[in-house]
Amino acid sequence: MTDKNDNSVCPLCQQKNHCGVKTASNCWCMNTQVPEALLAKIPAHQKGISCVCNACIDRYWLQQGLNTKEE
Repeated sequence: MTDKNDNSVCPLCQQKNHCGVKTASNCWCMNTQVPEALLAKIPAHQKGISCVCNACIDRYWLQQGLNTKEE
């Protein structure tokens, strides 16, 4: 993991998170529920700064044996 606070990078996998929260249009992250288990893994210095990417969210649900993002 990186020590830099780069809000364009997922704090879990270090890949681009494609967050557009600072753009004029709505971002996918505003309508996606990130599981608490993933939020707990975000390093303290990146909490509230960097979005978890869709790939990490999808991977989590697959590992949980679910094929949907709904709980």
